[in-house]
Amino acid sequence: MFQNYIKIAWRSLINSKVFSFVNILGLGIGMAVAMLVSLWVWDEISFDHGSPNSESVARVMLQSVQNGEIVTSPNMPFPLSEELRKSYPDDFEHVALSWDTSDYDLLVGKNRFRKRGRFMEPEGAEILAPEMLSGKRSFLNDQSSIIISESAARAMFGETSPTGKLLTIDGEMKAQIAGVFKDFPNNSQFSDLSFIGPWDLFVSVKKRKWMQEATSNWSLKTFEILVQVSPKTTIGAVSGKIKNTMLNRVGDIKTEAILKPGIILHPMHKWHLYSKWENGLNTGGFITYVRLFSVIGVFVLILACINFMNLSTARSQKRAREVGVRKAVGSFRSQLIFQFLCESMMMVVFSFLLALVFVELALPAFNGFSGKKMVFLSGNDLAAQPLFWIGSFVICIVTAVVAGIYPAFYLSSFKPVKALQSGSFFSGHSNGFPRRLLVVIQFSLSIMLITGTWIVLRQIQFGRDRNVGYDRERLVNIRMANFHGSLDALTNELLRSPAIVNVAQSSGMVTDVRSNASGFLWSGKDPGLRESFAVIAASHDYGKTVGWQIREGRDFARSFSSDSNAVILNEAAVKYMGIKDPIGQTIRWKDDTFNDDVYHIVGVVKDMVMESPFAPVKQTIYFMTYAPNFLLLRVNPNADFVRTITGVEAVFRKYAPEATLDYKLADQEYQGKFHSEERIASLARLSAFLAIFISCLGLFGMVSFIIEQRTKEIGIRKVLGASSLRLWSLLTKDFAGSILISCLVATPVTWYLMDTWLNHYEYRSTIPWWVFIVSCTGSLLIALATVSFQAIKAALMNPVKSLKSE
Repeated sequence: MFQNYIKIAWRSLINSKVFSFVNILGLGIGMAVAMLVSLWVWDEISFDHGSPNSESVARVMLQSVQNGEIVTSPNMPFPLSEELRKSYPDDFEHVALSWDTSDYDLLVGKNRFRKRGRFMEPEGAEILAPEMLSGKRSFLNDQSSIIISESAARAMFGETSPTGKLLTIDGEMKAQIAGVFKDFPNNSQFSDLSFIGPWDLFVSVKKRKWMQEATSNWSLKTFEILVQVSPKTTIGAVSGKIKNTMLNRVGDIKTEAILKPGIILHPMHKWHLYSKWENGLNTGGFITYVRLFSVIGVFVLILACINFMNLSTARSQKRAREVGVRKAVGSFRSQLIFQFLCESMMMVVFSFLLALVFVELALPAFNGFSGKKMVFLSGNDLAAQPLFWIGSFVICIVTAVVAGIYPAFYLSSFKPVKALQSGSFFSGHSNGFPRRLLVVIQFSLSIMLITGTWIVLRQIQFGRDRNVGYDRERLVNIRMANFHGSLDALTNELLRSPAIVNVAQSSGMVTDVRSNASGFLWSGKDPGLRESFAVIAASHDYGKTVGWQIREGRDFARSFSSDSNAVILNEAAVKYMGIKDPIGQTIRWKDDTFNDDVYHIVGVVKDMVMESPFAPVKQTIYFMTYAPNFLLLRVNPNADFVRTITGVEAVFRKYAPEATLDYKLADQEYQGKFHSEERIASLARLSAFLAIFISCLGLFGMVSFIIEQRTKEIGIRKVLGASSLRLWSLLTKDFAGSILISCLVATPVTWYLMDTWLNHYEYRSTIPWWVFIVSCTGSLLIALATVSFQAIKAALMNPVKSLKSE
């Protein structure tokens, strides 16, 4: 019997080729989108879960009151790591101070490589737990040993074993390779980690003497501390236990009362998705986008299922006589129900197989704009999980049942005499209501995706159009951390080139704030205010090189010897401090570290957007000092940029032959700040396109079927004098009405959802009314174009052909 059901289902599918093609293609695309989104979501939620210690490792975070709010930061004082070891021996399995991942020059023989590395205290290797391919993790106890990743070993040594080989790091640190570890997974914070080195090697360099002096300094908070809690306890329990460890280490009682410093533990498995902190609470982060695209994936699959249900239900009208004959010859109702469900299941299975092909073909492109390295059938990601196949099986069953259950039960319920008399069970407008409702839902979701994508793109453009307060074009940031030559000689030779307009030094890139500080005093300051300023060390020509805009006063000048104690404030700092007529006034910088100096304000500059383009500019103080962390170059707009950089590299090599030119373009770095939003926009754009495509595919199938049902009616109307325009209007008005209702439903819902999303940005765009008008009009036109193709074809049909006897 079952074999007979399969044969009948196959014949039914073959006999309705257009219907079958549209149904299978639409559902296949919907399933493929759902699978791709599932792959992306799986990659995100499994981030940092690849480590065997992921559930017990955490980062120590400092919480203190600043500007009236609780600020959470991973920057910790050096002595805290030892304090945690000694005071809580039963709670911590391992504690390690760490210097955050940076790029370093690795010299192997005469070959140079630019790799990312991390320096850690001895217990750090046990915390990260890299899978060792050769050597042991105890290497961190030896100041002269490091371990490198498998990919780094292959890049630097080919197939030769690197164990025991020597290399030089940044031209200052010499180390022996003690082992090779397997690369961390792509969805890991440490995926690009090429080597791990001992802390003692890092601080042995003369220029890092300040780190050695920081071993007992509780005020200097610039280090990262990673911990692994004991198996006997939990991260949450230990976090509550150590909360007040910093309270007695702040300084005087008055400052302690203002700061109220506390420490908490942030679990490793939350670093990626839950990185956002607001007033001391971990409020989320990228998890918002994971949830958003999970919903979008479900939406697209629902659109495809609606198509499937609509077309399956509509097509069942033609099966009336077939049902009547079967019941007349003795078929039971349960057999008819099972037959219809078998037909639905067959098409769902074909759609699922097609979806697997689509995913495998589309995944490389999807990886490209999502920034992932996911694999599917050929790898060991989601497709290797039993849960994926169980879920896919359940979705196939549910879709087949939902699509086939209505026609199955409805058709099988009628008496044979009625079925054979009418040939159809459906008549009147009321019977088409369920299908029209599904079309409304379908296009409502599509319009929501289209409008939402447009608003996301507007927000990105809003940030790009923001006046950043300086000139990013042809501004080059060169990292000088590994430079040991004559800086003056290098600068002078660079300026001799007509391709270089200006050269300056800075403590950081113009597109980033690397240092924040407190301890500033000024006239009228609230004694209870715990302030925080971004601090930038800059040379004389910094302003001229970056092209900042002076609002009051003047720039730093060599003609003023007193400028060694001069500062320039941005507008946000003047407003924050509440200073009127700031030029000539003084501020004092006194903290518990190294500073106790008085500075005079010589200028005020327009706010420079150095961090997020969607957030207010932080109050910033620029100090006139030579800080060779970065060299800034302004390239002549008429010069050939590639040749200029080649020339700069030659000059750089002349004064620092052991160093690699590490440069970044300011405009590219600034564009990188839109990275997350652009990925979201790309995914949303693809989802919106597929949503409208699937919806129109369903319309195409529906119209084809309806026109087939009304062929004789169209022929009679033409014989009685109906024009082609009148017939087109007759066939399209119901669909146009449904889409207009979709617009009315989608508009308020989309406005609410997108306004909520935009409220996460302090610097945000508006939602203009015309966005909804254009999105709805565009959807209506696309839908009418889809409907009109078949409608016009039917209207132009020869009535003789449509009215001839069967």
